[in-house]
Amino acid sequence: MFGFFSLILLFIYWINKAIALFDKLISDGQTLLVFLEFSILTIPPIIPIIAPLAAFSASIFVTNRLKNDSELTIMQATGFSPVRLSLAIFMFGLLVTVILLIVSHYLIPKSNNILLKRQSEIAASLNAKLLRAGSFIHPKSDITFYIGGISSSGIIEDVFVLDERNKNQEIIITSKSGYLITNNNNPIFVLKNGIIQNYDTENKNFSTIHFQDLSYDLTDWSVKEQLSKEKLLFTYSSVELLKDTELVSKLSNTSQTKVLEELHSRILTPFLALIAALIGFSALMIGEYSRFGTSKQISAGIGILIFIKISESYANELMLKSDGNWLVLYLPILFGFTIFGFIMLIASNQKLSINNKLESRNI
Repeated sequence: MFGFFSLILLFIYWINKAIALFDKLISDGQTLLVFLEFSILTIPPIIPIIAPLAAFSASIFVTNRLKNDSELTIMQATGFSPVRLSLAIFMFGLLVTVILLIVSHYLIPKSNNILLKRQSEIAASLNAKLLRAGSFIHPKSDITFYIGGISSSGIIEDVFVLDERNKNQEIIITSKSGYLITNNNNPIFVLKNGIIQNYDTENKNFSTIHFQDLSYDLTDWSVKEQLSKEKLLFTYSSVELLKDTELVSKLSNTSQTKVLEELHSRILTPFLALIAALIGFSALMIGEYSRFGTSKQISAGIGILIFIKISESYANELMLKSDGNWLVLYLPILFGFTIFGFIMLIASNQKLSINNKLESRNI
């Protein structure tokens, strides 16, 4: 059942991301194969998010099934305590946690690294498309771009730009020559000996400006994927985060505290699946039979998980503000195990109370 719920949640989450990804890649002229490649590479980071939900759902489904079929009652009648019954759920949750640890420490950094490289390659190919001589190119719907040729030295000849991004203004730029440079990874056209023709469509005014040098920023043309340095943080392995904290901090333009927070998050997040499975099981072990089903217990379990997730976010912020007090990150996990233990204690006392009532009746 865990696999079934995982696939359902993964599909729902993936569809939401895939739609936006499809529109972006196809509009940039990429093929369906590139879309599929990028889609696959975005799956690993989703797994730690959906796995706790799938573990909770699977635990609820199986426990509720055993309860409805009276199998759980029979096992308890033969001497199985709630804690002993939870051992199977614990092993299931532990197995999921181990898988998630492998995903978090190896698969996600690896896929992020490949994805970042492919984004750089796509960005380079998109910029190269601008330098296609003899063709009118539309990097955006309201921009038309044309170059007559490219010399062996890289000089761009006979440049034409029609900019209609402003609804009340049409700008035509023509230049005899120019060349492409980058400034902070942003492409910029440096045009030589040209004319700017500006037509105000609202006031019907026309003006002409001659220039010797003109820098034209191409960043807004969306021909380059803007790759944030902070994304580099998620491409490093956990070993690199631990051993080369200072170096990773400089390369990714983040604080050392943020680097350590990412490392501890990779350790902690997988354990949410174990807690979710245990909370799902324990929530159904308390309360008396009701003709309305187990909706109250399930709602309580969901509420506990939401509180743990909120506590996790708060703990992350607290660590960043407290200059690296990483112990606070483990408090939500500790709280989850404490809640599970408390619920198991209630379930055990409830079972003991029922057994005492049955014994008194027999007497």
